[in-house]
Amino acid sequence: MITRIINGKLILSEGIVEKYLYIENGKITAVTNDELFFDEEIDANGNYVSPGFIDIHVHGGGGYEFVDATFEAVKNAANIHFEHGTTTIYPTISAYDYSKTVNALETLRKYKDNDEVLPHIYGVHLEGPYFSPKQSGAQDPEFIRTPDENEYTKLYNDCGDIIKRWSYAPELPNSNKFLNFLIEKGIIASAGHTDAEYSHIKSAYENGMKLITHLYSCTSTITRKSGFRILGVIETAYFYDDIDVETITDGCHLPPELISLIYKIKSDENMCLVTDAIRHGGMDNVESETCENGNMPYIIEDGVAKLADRSAFAGSIATTDVLVRTCVKKAGIPMPSAIKMITEVPARIMKLDKKGKLCVGYDADILILDEDINIKKVMTAKGEII
Repeated sequence: MITRIINGKLILSEGIVEKYLYIENGKITAVTNDELFFDEEIDANGNYVSPGFIDIHVHGGGGYEFVDATFEAVKNAANIHFEHGTTTIYPTISAYDYSKTVNALETLRKYKDNDEVLPHIYGVHLEGPYFSPKQSGAQDPEFIRTPDENEYTKLYNDCGDIIKRWSYAPELPNSNKFLNFLIEKGIIASAGHTDAEYSHIKSAYENGMKLITHLYSCTSTITRKSGFRILGVIETAYFYDDIDVETITDGCHLPPELISLIYKIKSDENMCLVTDAIRHGGMDNVESETCENGNMPYIIEDGVAKLADRSAFAGSIATTDVLVRTCVKKAGIPMPSAIKMITEVPARIMKLDKKGKLCVGYDADILILDEDINIKKVMTAKGEII
């Protein structure tokens, strides 16, 4: 079956073009002005045609979190993000005890390829537990600890096939050995919930760590020692051009002016959009709802999750279309750049060599969306269309 998309403004790496897009057997076969054979046709009606969005940091949505470790949770949390344009998702598990973490990983391994789970799941992002207590944020301090070689080796032996990324604090004792372990196993290492100084990030960078977890959220900044200023995570991320930075562009975690600043410095080459969505991601009418997350109660208020004492945010309730809309409509970032930061950049970070672009040979994960970034149609290489 050959499908042709017509009347669309295709968002390509080189800009926006108006061409035909041909798809066969889940792959893009042509991007051209030529009239080629097709079996069915989809009219984009003048809307944008984009690669499917890729969210590499998301805890849940639709009333569920992936750590709930049930089929219902995996399906519903993933699928509500699919409805908003996320065609590839990396479920994220926060810091918990060993047994709960393993249970979540084994459940995701079991159901990630189930036909009812619509986005592609290629692996899991472990966000913790090796974090700085000073930068724990909404992570439960009960489970924050330093890297334990016996623990992470056992976890890898039990579930390593599904662990594709791991966030940790590079300043902790034994963190260098942990980083070397991640690099050896091909797991993407990311600095997060960290009080690191320049020297810590420099050492980790030189040993293969090239990603910062949600910049400005639980990441250190300039401090002073005996009057001398010491760079933190934020400044070091700017210092190294090829360090990639996650950004939660929901309009709450980062104001539009700060989003513009990050974009100005890192550009669409090294800035990655993520939702960091929790249980209420994608849900309407959840304002003023008080919730429990272990020992960390939080409240949904002003379009974001806050710790119950309102001292800090506790995750977002955004979906990927919200991220793009905020970038374009509030931060003034060009549409192709905003799309690149939620497609091509995360695909590169996670080493997905056939996703994130509308190119011949790439997977046919495709969106049709309007000027206001409202999702009109979602297609994936699996063949689902909504």
